[in-house]
Amino acid sequence: MEYEALKMRVYELNEDELFYKKYYYARQQQYSLEKFLSEINMQEIKARHLIILEKPETLPDRFEDSFFFDLSNNDSIVVQRHNRFSPDFSHTHTFFELIYVYDGKCIQSVAGSDIEMHTGDICIIPPNISHSIKCNDESVIINIMIRKNTLHTIFQNFLSTSNALSSFFLNNIYAHHANDYILFHTGFDTAIKEAFLRMLWENQNKERYYFQTISSTLTLVFYLLIRDYENSIQLPSIGHKLDEQRYAIIQYMQENYKDISLQSIADRFHYTSEYTSRIIKKSTNMTYSELLLRIRIEKAEDLLINTNLSVAAIAEEIGYDTTEHFIRQFKKYSSTTPTAYRRLNVNKI
Repeated sequence: MEYEALKMRVYELNEDELFYKKYYYARQQQYSLEKFLSEINMQEIKARHLIILEKPETLPDRFEDSFFFDLSNNDSIVVQRHNRFSPDFSHTHTFFELIYVYDGKCIQSVAGSDIEMHTGDICIIPPNISHSIKCNDESVIINIMIRKNTLHTIFQNFLSTSNALSSFFLNNIYAHHANDYILFHTGFDTAIKEAFLRMLWENQNKERYYFQTISSTLTLVFYLLIRDYENSIQLPSIGHKLDEQRYAIIQYMQENYKDISLQSIADRFHYTSEYTSRIIKKSTNMTYSELLLRIRIEKAEDLLINTNLSVAAIAEEIGYDTTEHFIRQFKKYSSTTPTAYRRLNVNKI
């Protein structure tokens, strides 16, 4: 890949940005805005998914997975450049969104709080959190969207390590209330900058193994963030004891799902089994058994797609005494059999 050529192209305004720039300056005066609005083609606006603040029908209050992802395949990461001059409006989404300031600045408004971001800053917004991005100049912002229901499979090894970022992800996957964002300051870190450029290029060109390249590069970015910038992480000031307890328990269950019990968790953290059960229920809205089933089945789904292990071997690997019991539990959770799940998803790949 020719990085120098891409470094130049990343600053070019695309067709949507040219439209938004014209719209931005038209909004500075009432008469120019009225003229602009009278000349736009609403059919074209809707077809291009453009945002017009004065046209409520163009403002989705929530972005579903289907807006950015092709749900017919397993490619669960989308990388794109944020449209400069696009109007900022509060919205939520069903996926994790990573915002990286490649060059310049922007203002991220998260749950009513404004965060000024500069070159090298990385902010990750979890699903269902209201936020907006304001970028009304030539700054270059790169957005990465990651589907929530596949994040645990793609980044399984990273999530099994104990650190602030994996804690953030796990709490937002399994808990029903966690931190609204996590923010890193990487400055002019060349490795981080080139990694984002690489992922943007791969997503645009979609050459062979582009998705694997993107996911591997993003995993590397996660490890670099934790290794080099963990001490400067910014988080909302929630940080109460329940956050630490629930993350520790979820992490422990992720690592020991094969041969775990409620009593063994309680013994590990010096709680009673009743207190442990209450923590799990309060933080995840699931019982211990429901959470363990979810963790085991998610692991099974990964093994079915990415290995040639037999169904019987997978059942044993994730902690079931019999293949029949595993199949019943898998069908209870996924509404299909392990064999059918493997066939469907391998065919998609």
